[in-house]
Amino acid sequence: MTKAEQLNEILRRHAPAAAASLSRFGRALAFPQGIPSQTAEAAGCELKATIGQLTDGKGHAMAVDALASHLVGIEPEQALLYGNAAGLKPLRELWRDRQAREGHGTPTSLPAVVCGLTHGLSITADLFMEPGVDVLVPTPYWGNYRLLFEARHGARIVGYPFFDVNHQFNTQGLAEALAGVQGRAVVLLNFPSNPQGFSPRLEDVEPLVTLLVNHPGPLVVVLDDAYHGIVFEDGALRESLFWALSRRADPARLLVVKVDGCTKELLFFGGRVGFITFSAAGEAGEALVDKVMASTRSTVSIPPGPSQALALAALRHPEIDAQIQERLTMLRGRWEAMQAALATLPAGGRLKPLPNNAGFFGLVAVDPDIDVQELRLTLIRDHSVGVISIPEINALRLAFCSTRAEDMPELIRRIQLATSSL
Repeated sequence: MTKAEQLNEILRRHAPAAAASLSRFGRALAFPQGIPSQTAEAAGCELKATIGQLTDGKGHAMAVDALASHLVGIEPEQALLYGNAAGLKPLRELWRDRQAREGHGTPTSLPAVVCGLTHGLSITADLFMEPGVDVLVPTPYWGNYRLLFEARHGARIVGYPFFDVNHQFNTQGLAEALAGVQGRAVVLLNFPSNPQGFSPRLEDVEPLVTLLVNHPGPLVVVLDDAYHGIVFEDGALRESLFWALSRRADPARLLVVKVDGCTKELLFFGGRVGFITFSAAGEAGEALVDKVMASTRSTVSIPPGPSQALALAALRHPEIDAQIQERLTMLRGRWEAMQAALATLPAGGRLKPLPNNAGFFGLVAVDPDIDVQELRLTLIRDHSVGVISIPEINALRLAFCSTRAEDMPELIRRIQLATSSL
């Protein structure tokens, strides 16, 4: 029996939904007994002639000073030498503990480090997506999903409206989409959402969780937690749905995958440090992490050391939470300024704000007689304003995260001017 077959057998015994949901590529994935694995086995040896990296013979980096001198406060070996395909163990453990504040003891896999949240979604697609798989995503959604799931893997994205008639999350729409699936299904949820900037009301969470945990399966639910915790409105969901789903998940029917990262949670946008965590614990969780490592090994080899070392140092810093909260307080001020500016738009006019309570963005629906792409270009050309157009719903996405609070009234004024000219 090959190692991949052994991993698949572990999943069949302990996480049948995961085993049944694996793609052909996912079933074939197993971290090889190659150079990284053999090097790890020889880690305690006195003489190491294994991996192809320059050291002093005792495991210490021998980087040139022009590079190493910039690593102030960072352990050189973490940043400059090859690491584990699953990432730095202390970083994985600290991230697990940080996320588990919401978990209340719910067992999960140890997170695996990936090269940013997008890479985490790509690996998730490696494991579970292929032609014949439907990926259920509320619309409009982040455009990169099309590249990740359809272009790369041949899966089919099945959309349903994000908002229901009451402008709340459309659980009924998801239920109807699930009912229409003929083969295997993956449900992707992104709260707070991009582009909507919305997190469901707490009273709407239970029906959503119940729908998913009661599905006959096999079902994979992927939580794109890029904007996890960035919520401005009381009564809206702040915690990741991962925990509510994992606590009630029957492994015979449901696997839950949490994909998150330092990008927004540590405001480390260029670092490209992400994580994948599975609701499967124990042997099953280890088997899935092994498959993640194999996917990483086959593409980028290992996650980057310098970014991991910086993230680890930040998580160990005693003031990290206070410093992040300071930035989020400023972000809340920008959100409030956007809400106030949008409230000045005339009722029944050609611009209509959509519900927004979280994340980095707000949507403004544009009258159907205006081409939203033409409006976007008019804003650039005539008003020196940059926004993102969402043609699927004829709306503009406003990134209040990168607009100062004092500039918000002028932003909305210029959008009104451009709209009136078309």
